[in-house]
Amino acid sequence: MEQDETSESESENEVYSVFHFGNKSNEAYKVQINVNECEIAMEIDTGASVSIMSEDTYKEYKSKFRIEPTSAKLRTYMGEQIPVIGRAIVNVNYKKESAKLPLLIVKRKGPNLLGRDWLNKLQLDWKDIFSVVGSDNQSSDLNVILEANKEVFKDELGTVKGMKAKIYVDESAVPKYFKARPLPYALKDKVEMELERLEKEGQIQQVEFSDWAAPIVPVVKENGSIRICGDYKVTVNAVSKLDNYPIPKTEDLYATLGGGQEYTKLDLNQAYQQIELDEDSKRYVTINTHKGLFRYNRLPYGVASSPGIFQRTLENVVQGIANVFWFE
Repeated sequence: MEQDETSESESENEVYSVFHFGNKSNEAYKVQINVNECEIAMEIDTGASVSIMSEDTYKEYKSKFRIEPTSAKLRTYMGEQIPVIGRAIVNVNYKKESAKLPLLIVKRKGPNLLGRDWLNKLQLDWKDIFSVVGSDNQSSDLNVILEANKEVFKDELGTVKGMKAKIYVDESAVPKYFKARPLPYALKDKVEMELERLEKEGQIQQVEFSDWAAPIVPVVKENGSIRICGDYKVTVNAVSKLDNYPIPKTEDLYATLGGGQEYTKLDLNQAYQQIELDEDSKRYVTINTHKGLFRYNRLPYGVASSPGIFQRTLENVVQGIANVFWFE
């Protein structure tokens, strides 16, 4: 880092292209960085020795920052001095990386700059950054769209609105209760962590009693994480009325979307769990674990009717939208 704050008489920092003095049509490489729990857009500037935040951004998130006086001085290579409001040590999070880094707040409008001091500490995903570079107008348009639809882009489990899934069970069915199965020791901690996550997100809730209970089958995914599935073939699947909603075939997909030139694929994270269960159905999908009984609040994997329920629900969501086909 080129910054030296020990005395007023020491050399001043030079920060290259701190603000847009040149052609505004020039594209800039930008990245979203979480700074003190605030999502901040920063322009990557390898010519800047330090990272800076503009006065406008600081005012917007002022309560999140504790700044201290600093003797640091900034100049551009054109010789113009940039007034410095203060300095803060901030918590920086980018993808899976985190660090405590210095940040200068300047009394100027303009972009926030990610300088060499931060670049030396963070391993940026350059492939991702290069793929989203666009003009200022494009970035502005994208930000408007993201802000208008921020409910959709939240990093948490979504919820299909306006409907709840119902599992139909024969009225004469006798409840089936199974004890928890022993777990392989190597999976025990992972299963407990997954149960905690599901409970924290509201996908499941612990109950003391239940006349229905299925043992669990932990499925190890490719990334090493665990998916917890109830073994419902021994409980509710044997006595429920199957939702026979037709699942489309690959041929249906080709017939609907054939002839197109550009295609986009959207994949839903925790797809089934985005559909809430109605209250009467929750008892049927209780699972029995070494940590006790848990009842699902969302449509779980392993229930025979889940694929049909999910297909019907998503087809209703995209109904009437041209050139869109839901395919599980």
